[in-house]
Amino acid sequence: MNAVLGHVGRQLRALRTARRISLADLAQDVGYSEGYLSQVENGATVPALSALAAIAASLGTDMTAFFPPEDNPRVHVARAGDPHKVRIAPNAREEYTLLTPRDPQATFTALVHQLYPTDETVQYRHVGERFALILDGEVSLRIGGEQYDLGVGDTIHYSSHAEHELRVTSNGPAEILWFVSPAII
Repeated sequence: MNAVLGHVGRQLRALRTARRISLADLAQDVGYSEGYLSQVENGATVPALSALAAIAASLGTDMTAFFPPEDNPRVHVARAGDPHKVRIAPNAREEYTLLTPRDPQATFTALVHQLYPTDETVQYRHVGERFALILDGEVSLRIGGEQYDLGVGDTIHYSSHAEHELRVTSNGPAEILWFVSPAII
């Protein structure tokens, strides 16, 4: 997975330069500093999926453009314990287990998101829809000014075009099954 994440910066630079967008213009559009985006392009840092989604939207593409396709069989089985985990940074408070293969033809991504409590709130904004099933813990999701408190077994489905934020409200980590459309990885 490290090779895949290392590909993100190179692909970001290629997409940005092909569209003749300066680093300064991209930074202004997505709300991240020029220095941060430069670090991403040079492989010094790997962006969170929320940052990557904002960058992709600004470049007029979706997140799958940042990840190399895999040569996948027509049927994909994900077994318990398969090592398809993605951690954006070594000590990140989030970890994702991919349940679907990376495929440019995919219409959605299924993943399990393990998220640890923190005082920090992260705002997201993506193209498409999200469906979540809370597997463990409790979370609060704020979408367009409305707050939704969710616990084990609760589900939520929403258009992710509007700005939204997710926060763990339980004492321990939360685990969420996501179906994301369009595919993100």
